[in-house]
Amino acid sequence: MRDALKTKDHKRFLGTIEFFPEEGKYHYDGHRACSRCMSPEETRSLSGLCPACGKKVTVGVMHRVALLSDREAGCKPQQAFPFLSSIPMSEVLGEVYGVGVKSKKVAQHYQKLLETFGNEFFILRDCSLSQLKEAGYSLLAEALKRIRAGKVHISPGYDGAYGVIKVFEPWERRENQLALF
Repeated sequence: MRDALKTKDHKRFLGTIEFFPEEGKYHYDGHRACSRCMSPEETRSLSGLCPACGKKVTVGVMHRVALLSDREAGCKPQQAFPFLSSIPMSEVLGEVYGVGVKSKKVAQHYQKLLETFGNEFFILRDCSLSQLKEAGYSLLAEALKRIRAGKVHISPGYDGAYGVIKVFEPWERRENQLALF
């Protein structure tokens, strides 16, 4: 793997699958005591001060990335390896069913999905959405469609608070569930 990375061999190293970086506790700038989360641009425009109380905000990782960057956000070097951001299956199932990730319901469906379709990465990235629907997993199929397209709701972490990645807004989940019946 090291040699493939070193030589930028895209045939031997296909890329990575990772969590959304916004889930990190210090992704964005902010002031947790005032529930203020800010992008680096917002922080700079406010001279590094919390708009609610006027105290200094905790600067996050993206602030440092923006300072060190030599190109515009979203610019990708030509030889860069691809990456996919995803959400663990247990978290997706927890959101789909409106229960905790360690619940029996999530564990049961997780096991059933593995037995029926294969490993977690295959289900998250490649499994046919129509097959999931046929097996009674319509809301999961919709969730995976959105995750694969990167169309998720992101609330970045800041000042020691973890970020939150959701597939559905609460009202969308209710509407989608009702549409299934």
